[in-house]
Formats: sequence, structure tokens, C-alpha cells
Amino acid sequence: MRSAMNPNPNDLIKLFRDKIKSRGARGIIGLQKLFAIMDDDGSKSISLYEFSKACRDFKVGINDENVPLIFDLFDTNHDGTLNVDEFLMAIRGEMNDFRRALVEKAFRSLDKDCNGYLEIDDIKEKYNVKRHPDVIQGKKSED
Repeated sequence: MRSAMNPNPNDLIKLFRDKIKSRGARGIIGLQKLFAIMDDDGSKSISLYEFSKACRDFKVGINDENVPLIFDLFDTNHDGTLNVDEFLMAIRGEMNDFRRALVEKAFRSLDKDCNGYLEIDDIKEKYNVKRHPDVIQGKKSED
């Protein structure tokens, strides 16, 4: 059993996620906007200082001494900052089995040469852009 002085990191992460999601930031666009709000200096990354400030501003309910613990857990590449991908992953969490299976099915459908990578030619073969509004209006070519 963990004490208030030694909290369970998973409980802290859940608290943070729930508070952020309660603010209406659920989808990728909403979370990207939230990330931009947290990124005070416009560096495209969030420092521990910016993360701490956001935790206070958003009233996530995490003690100041626990903020570095959460930050370190979210900082998966351990460079001392959170990039947008780390932030999205931290808030959205792991995919459930159903969603993972759908993504894998879509990937296999696109990966025509079965090399494990999606290349532009794989995508071009499946996605017809002739009816895209920008192509129709002449703003962009099919390429």
C-alpha cells in the first residue's frame, strides 16, 4: 500500500489524464491545442517548468513534489522535455486490443509489398485524390 508521501505513479497518471480529459481535450486536435497552450515559450516541447505551471493552472490536483515523477514517466525518450508525441501518448494511453487490431488491419491493407513500412507508393495505390476539394479546385495536384 502506498502512502500520500509515496503515491502510486499509475494513480497519479490516471488523475492527470482524467483531469485533462474533463477539460474537453480528448481528440488529437484538442490535445495538440492543449499542448500548444502548455508550451509557453513556443519551443514545440514542454519543459518541466512549463509542465508544472500547467498542472497548477489546470488544477489537476497533483502535489508539486509529484509533478516531476509524472513528467519523468511521460518523457519516454528521457531528454528532459515532452514533445507532442510523448504528450499525446501520455494522455491517450495504450490502444486497447480492438483498436490495435483495427490499426494493424489498416496497415496490412496499405502495405502492399508487405515490407513492414508504408511508403508513398503504397498509399497512392489505395487513396484516390481525384475528388479531394483541393485537387478539384486546382490548388493541389494529384501528386
